[in-house]
Amino acid sequence: MVVIRKPKTAEEFTCYYDLRYRILRKPWNQPRGSEKDGRENVSVHVIALDGDTVVGVGRIHLNTDEESQVRYMGVENGHQGKGIGGKILKKLEREAVRMKAKSIVLDARQGSVPFYKKHGYKVTGLSHTLFGTIAHMRMKKELK
Repeated sequence: MVVIRKPKTAEEFTCYYDLRYRILRKPWNQPRGSEKDGRENVSVHVIALDGDTVVGVGRIHLNTDEESQVRYMGVENGHQGKGIGGKILKKLEREAVRMKAKSIVLDARQGSVPFYKKHGYKVTGLSHTLFGTIAHMRMKKELK
């Protein structure tokens, strides 16, 4: 059974960042450290654990008092398509509500747009192209 929660130990955070690097940066030959940014200490981090193994990650932070942003979502190869990403996203959405955000934005890779649409996000426009090759769409969801 997969458990979704915040990382609790230094080892869990190490595994969390390692998965972020391996899934979101290494395939594009990006250096270690590129999986982090200046908002790590003001963000809520979430992991999916299968036993003691981190198999999914995600993060949310506030951009303004009313707008939150999901970043660095990733699920381990071999665990995708099992609902883990959706569970992580729901946990991040609950955190956004707890932070009193009224909306969530994110920049989705083209291939992930259907996943986010399935969870109630709407495309609001083009975003950036990461590493010169990975087109992203800006998406938004209003919170109730």
